Amino acid sequence: MLKDQAWAEVFKKANIELIPTLHAYAWPGGVVERTAFEHFMNEILDSIKKAGHLDGIYMDMHGALHVQGYDDAQATLIKKIREIVGKDVLIAGSFDLHGNPSSEFVKNIDLLTAFRTAPHRDGAETKARAAQMLVDALQNGWKPCIEYVVIPILVPGEKSITEVEPLHSIYQQIPDVAKKEGLLDASIFAGYCWADLPRSAMRVFVVAKDKKYSAAAKKEATRLAQQIWDCRGKLELDVPSGSIDEMITKSKEYKGKTVFISDSGDNTTAGAPGDNTQVLKALLNHKVKNAVVAGIVDPDALGKCRIAGVGKTVFLTLGGKVDTVFGNPLEISGKVLFISPDSILNTQRGAAVIETEGVKTVIINSRRSFVEPNDFNEVGLKPLDFNIVVVKLGYLYPKLRDIAPVHLMALTSGFCNLDMCALPFKHVHRPSYPLDKDMTWNPGL
Repeated sequence: MLKDQAWAEVFKKANIELIPTLHAYAWPGGVVERTAFEHFMNEILDSIKKAGHLDGIYMDMHGALHVQGYDDAQATLIKKIREIVGKDVLIAGSFDLHGNPSSEFVKNIDLLTAFRTAPHRDGAETKARAAQMLVDALQNGWKPCIEYVVIPILVPGEKSITEVEPLHSIYQQIPDVAKKEGLLDASIFAGYCWADLPRSAMRVFVVAKDKKYSAAAKKEATRLAQQIWDCRGKLELDVPSGSIDEMITKSKEYKGKTVFISDSGDNTTAGAPGDNTQVLKALLNHKVKNAVVAGIVDPDALGKCRIAGVGKTVFLTLGGKVDTVFGNPLEISGKVLFISPDSILNTQRGAAVIETEGVKTVIINSRRSFVEPNDFNEVGLKPLDFNIVVVKLGYLYPKLRDIAPVHLMALTSGFCNLDMCALPFKHVHRPSYPLDKDMTWNPGL
């Protein structure tokens, strides 16, 4: 696996021996079970203890982990790592810009960097940058320090896209900041806004070579934070939005073009369950033809499609089995058009396609998202063949964003509601914008 990783090539070129511990990935979801986290954490810690002499540690993380029974599991993990390796071993990490790394976490990391694009286009580049910073620090004997500013803003990713203003020009400043004397890197974290936690907020981090440059790092972090605060009222969606009924009606304005509609409230890339049927119900009510919903999570319905077989009609009680707060099961019948091969049917990529009154629905085995054309191709579909393509996303991922003729945002109800003020926050730090619209804040304090 490592031979295909850009970050591993950085270490290889520096003639650094890699001692792997654990790499695990899960699709975004809710709170992690404590036993699962502790199993993984203990495996990592045991591997570090057995590794012998270490010069540095590289951690490939997301940054928004929340675990049952832990106030801050990420901080716990890195603190335990630090207790094993001591204060002189450098620890570096790469992060998704939608992470929420707390001050307790940052106490025990020496170098960090985050994606600079949302939608994300620079994952491999970011990981390689973290690795290169670690190599440079080791070779030059630097003792890096991190300065940061927490910005009391709760913003969903769909309102903090880096390809458009107001954040585009701010993120464009990051490479120049990183080139300033004594500085190594800068990162702007939009944060994960749906976590009802005190650490949920936007952040700016600047990494200095050593404490001698900490004042310069703090100055740059403060300057960028002030720019973000000043434009807080302009952090809005970059595509037309409205209710699902409004977006279906609006789609008629784009005759001859494929219209992508995001079911934003049930955005599985942000952790929603993916089994809300409200958009499918709306398409059928509007008698829309030549549309596809990709997809709805329902392993039981998928099993019934498999039993029926391709070409047969099935009667399903679809969805509404996990999200019982915002969604309800939908009684539906349809002709089975596609079933995944048995070899993958029970895996995350298992799927079936049914057609009901001109609307195709992809029924999937477990939570995932359709983020690129190949996801559609796997189930025998081509997205641009449809008048309407519904995806359980917020913003479109790059490979869809780049081909989508039209993108509309349906402000559907769900666990990833884009209206922060409509969510029942109990634990986030207050005041926070936009929950407290009239609040004042100074990044220098």
